[in-house]
Amino acid sequence: MRTRLSGTRRILPFLCLTGLALSCGGDGNTDQMPVDNTPKVNPFEAKPECSGDKVDFKKGQRSMVVSNLEIAAGGQGIDLDGDGKPDNKLGAISSLANPELEGTFKEKHDVVIPMEVFGPTSGDSQCTKFAMYLGQFLKDRDSDGKDNTWETESNGVAKGDCNDYDKNVAAGKPEVAGNRMDDDCDGLADNPTQKKPADDASAKMDLDGDGVTVAEGDCDDRATSPMIPTDGGMVALAKLRHPAKMSMSIAAATERCDGMDYNCDGIPDNAPQCDPFADANVPIDVQKLSLDAQSQPILSFKNGTVKANKLAAGPSVFRVSVPIKDQQLQLELSGARVEGTFRNVGNLTYLDNAVLGGVLEALSLARLDKIEVSGFLKPPQSLFDAVFANGALAEVLRLKKDAAGHYLPDMDVDGDGIETFWAADPEKTPALVDVCKDGDGTVIKNGDATYPNDDPKKRCVFAKDQKGNYRFVDGISAALKFKAVPAKLGSVVDTMVGK
Repeated sequence: MRTRLSGTRRILPFLCLTGLALSCGGDGNTDQMPVDNTPKVNPFEAKPECSGDKVDFKKGQRSMVVSNLEIAAGGQGIDLDGDGKPDNKLGAISSLANPELEGTFKEKHDVVIPMEVFGPTSGDSQCTKFAMYLGQFLKDRDSDGKDNTWETESNGVAKGDCNDYDKNVAAGKPEVAGNRMDDDCDGLADNPTQKKPADDASAKMDLDGDGVTVAEGDCDDRATSPMIPTDGGMVALAKLRHPAKMSMSIAAATERCDGMDYNCDGIPDNAPQCDPFADANVPIDVQKLSLDAQSQPILSFKNGTVKANKLAAGPSVFRVSVPIKDQQLQLELSGARVEGTFRNVGNLTYLDNAVLGGVLEALSLARLDKIEVSGFLKPPQSLFDAVFANGALAEVLRLKKDAAGHYLPDMDVDGDGIETFWAADPEKTPALVDVCKDGDGTVIKNGDATYPNDDPKKRCVFAKDQKGNYRFVDGISAALKFKAVPAKLGSVVDTMVGK
C-alpha cells in the first residue's frame, strides 16, 4: 500500500523526529569536492555509556516535552566532523520548512516528543542521561477516527472532534436538527448552514437554563444531560458548554482538557491549561514503539555531561521506527549529538537553546520509498533518489559535485572516503540511483549479486561488506533547534489516531 501525501507539510510529522524535513527551492552550489582527509578518529562512532543512573522508563528525575522544533539555519548547528565548523546542509531549506513545523506543533499537535532526564541538570555533572520518546497527545476516545486536534479548515471550521465521547459527533458529521447539540463541530447547534446560527423559534429558547440560547451560540442546550463534577459541586454538562457571558454565575466556556468543547468554538481542549507544549505539565502518553521488548527506551543518550548547566551528549545513534500505514520505516541519524542549556526553576527543569545534530544516512533516505509528494516525488522513487539521481534536492541542499559531476554526501561516516551515488540515465522517468561507489573505490550496481544485499530489488545502496555491515552509510548533515518544557509521562499506548 502506498501512502499519498501532498506537499512538505504532510511528511514533516514523522521526518522531523530524525532531523530531516525536505522541500523544494533555493540556490545550487556545484563546487568541486575537495580532497578527502580521512580523520584519525571516527567522530561519528558512539561513545560508551557513562556511569550513573540507570535509564529505566518513567523513573527519571525530570520529565519534559519538546515545545518548539525548527531546522537550524545555515551556519548554525553542531560540528560533527571535527573541522571547527557547524555542519547542517538542511539549513538551506530552514526558511521553507520551519513555518510548517510550527503549525505541526502549535496547531495540529500531532508530533509530540517527550523527554526523560536521569541525573543532575544543574552545576557540573560527569554523567547525565536522557531518553526521548514518540509521544501521543491527540486522543480518539470514541474510536470514530477523529481526534482532539486544534487544526481548522480555511473557513474556520474545526477538523477534529468536539465531543470525543460520542461517535455521532465529529467534524464532517451531519448536523441533526432538534437535538440541541453541535454535531458537525462548527461550534453551533441545530444550524442547517455551517457557521451560521439557527434563528427559528426553537433556537431562541433556552432549555438548559444557562442564559444562552441556540440562536446566541449555545452548542449544547439539552434540557437534561449528564452531571459533571466542578469545584462548585455537580453541574449539568449542558450548562458548562456555551459561550461565556459576564452575567453567568456558572464557570462556563472553560476548557477542561477532556476531549469536550466547552466554549463552543468547535475545538476541544484549546486552552493554555491543555496545551502539551506550554508550561501546564500536561500528562503525555508514550507510543509503545518507543520502547524495546523490556519496556526500556530505545532512543537514549547515555553519555551526557553538564558543565555550568550546559548539556553536551553524544555521539550516539539516533534510531526511530515510524509507522506509516502498513509498514514500519526504520530511520537512523549517525553521530547524533545534543547540546543545550538546562534552566531550573524550583523543582521544574527547562531545556533552552538546544540543538540536535547528526547525519541522515543514505540508507534512511532510500527506505523512504513509498511516499508520494505531488509534483516532486513519486514511488518507486525514494528521497535518496530525489537527492542523488537527478539532483533536484541536491541543488536545494547545495551539495557539492565530484569531477564526474555526481552529487556527493557531505559527511563521511565510516571514514573510508566519501561515497558517491548516481543514476546512469538521469533523464529516465523516474530517475533512480543505480550505481553506488564506496569510499574505498568499490563500484556496485543495482542487481549486482556479487555483494550481500538484504533488498529484494537488489538496490546497490543496501549492499553489505564481508563483515555483514552496510557499506553505504555516508549522508547529509542535519541540525534541529528545539526547546523543552516540564511535562508528565502518561500511559503507554499502541495506536496512532486521526492520521
